[in-house]
Amino acid sequence: MKSFAKFLVLTVLLTAFIGACASKNSQLASKEYVLTTEMKDGNLIFLGVSDEINGIANPTLNADPGETITVTLINGGMGQHDVTFPEVKASTEVVKEKGETASVTFTVPNTHGEMEYYDNVANHAELGMRGVLLVGTAEQSSVSSAPSSGDPMVIAAFQKGACGSCHVIPGIPNAAGVIAPDLSNVHLAALKYFDDGSYTGKAKTAEEYIHESILDPNLFVAPKCPTGACAPNIMPATLKDSLTTDEINSMVKYLDGLPAGAYGADDTTAETAPAAAQAPTTGADVVRDPTDLPDPLEIREPTTVRIDLEAVEVEGQLADGTTFTYWTFNGAVPGPFFRVRLGDTIEVHMTNNTSSSMNHSVDFHAVTGPGGGAVMTQTQPGQESVFTAKALNVGLFVYHCATPMVAHHISNGMYGLILVEPEGGLPPVDREFYVMQGDIYTTGAFGEQGKQTTDITKMLDEDPEYVVFNGAVGALTAQKPLKANVGETVRIFFGVGGPNLTSSFHVIGEIFDRVYDQASLTSAPLTDVQTTLVPPGGATMVEFDLEVPGNYILVDHALSRLQRGLAGYLIVEGTDAPEIFLGTPSAGSGH
Repeated sequence: MKSFAKFLVLTVLLTAFIGACASKNSQLASKEYVLTTEMKDGNLIFLGVSDEINGIANPTLNADPGETITVTLINGGMGQHDVTFPEVKASTEVVKEKGETASVTFTVPNTHGEMEYYDNVANHAELGMRGVLLVGTAEQSSVSSAPSSGDPMVIAAFQKGACGSCHVIPGIPNAAGVIAPDLSNVHLAALKYFDDGSYTGKAKTAEEYIHESILDPNLFVAPKCPTGACAPNIMPATLKDSLTTDEINSMVKYLDGLPAGAYGADDTTAETAPAAAQAPTTGADVVRDPTDLPDPLEIREPTTVRIDLEAVEVEGQLADGTTFTYWTFNGAVPGPFFRVRLGDTIEVHMTNNTSSSMNHSVDFHAVTGPGGGAVMTQTQPGQESVFTAKALNVGLFVYHCATPMVAHHISNGMYGLILVEPEGGLPPVDREFYVMQGDIYTTGAFGEQGKQTTDITKMLDEDPEYVVFNGAVGALTAQKPLKANVGETVRIFFGVGGPNLTSSFHVIGEIFDRVYDQASLTSAPLTDVQTTLVPPGGATMVEFDLEVPGNYILVDHALSRLQRGLAGYLIVEGTDAPEIFLGTPSAGSGH
């Protein structure tokens, strides 16, 4: 047995004494944070003006699970403001005048993690007024002396890879074999005697190693996991908190004094267990049918057109066996296609379903006015917002949610198109289709089954797992392909919700007879175009005649995205045209 070959351990202080359990349900003391509004380096910020957050811009707040806290906001000037905690649906009243105050009190959820807060007025959050409330990462009581043998402690071992298990220290009665839901949000300490060659850091003492492991827990790869299986799917911890010298010294002393074998046998090697695969899941159909759009408008005088949008959060079918938490307009992706005439007044009614977890809004690129309507429609769950705007410009325009983080709301499916027709309308065609492209950033890899949610890091890195037409893999192939006949002229209203990727829109085997570049419908169209660029938040209108039957594939000609789910079918039926296209199909073309 190797001398001092103890394994890397993460010490989790879950409880203090068994006797404390009798009072664990008692009300935790309330705390109050006070913020004001300020301008710094050209950006709006929240400024802490109480206790430990005094003078800190957009301070990080701390609270324990189940704790009741109060946040007070003082208007420091520069407009109207509030403080909103969307996860718990809590918000102060809007403070409109300098010196006016408002408060909100709420109970923190009983889970560890991060809760965002921001100013929900206008676009202030995007201008910098946002911060984080850390739940379960508040400073814990200092361990100034070594724990007694009666203290219930749980040891959790970390190994780079899939190993994550609990280990109850032998000899300590009543130690629960339970690990905290989020190891990153409790105090952790690590001890490793580094005489086995696995350690790659620079620490010279155990105390230095503990500090180093807090900053980078991946430096050491433990040769095995401890015995004692824990709940499945426990992920390796990200150590965010540092410990005081007294805490480190007391834990080093305590761990060093444990009997040999407390961390498992030194002469065995545990296999790295693969992560348990998620079971396939089935969700709602969120795919917008490409034929789901209104007919061309009759010639008429300008009028008022009512637009109804409802934000609905839904567990939808992303791919075979994979679901995703979509945020939608009216339950589908993209949102409804709207058609108005130049000079019309649109009356937008934006509602947010009572089941929503987030505020939602809408920004119409067709609207002239601050935020495209977003400043008027930051709508809480169960509420309705209304605004009106005049259609001053002809074109095909994107609309999308504009609630911070805006890219998150768009990526989750909150985008659509509105057409502002010229006074005489558009030239008639036989068929019109509605197609939009979006990029989706899931926690699991492409094709991984089970329920998926948004991975913010992938989104910020612009590294999507899925790129899709009309919301899902196979949306316009197996589910709802486009269909037309030889001899017909088709028009595709095409837009990119994004939030990040530009599309090189192309139909394999066809040439666009007319492309209304950048969706400018008052300019002369480009003719005989093979592929057209459409940026995120942009659109185009393409038209072409159908001369040959067959299956035509809609793609983004950044063709690697085919492997991310991006394809659609235009199925054309009719009589063959050998004078135009003649040959024997070969295997493997994929068409």
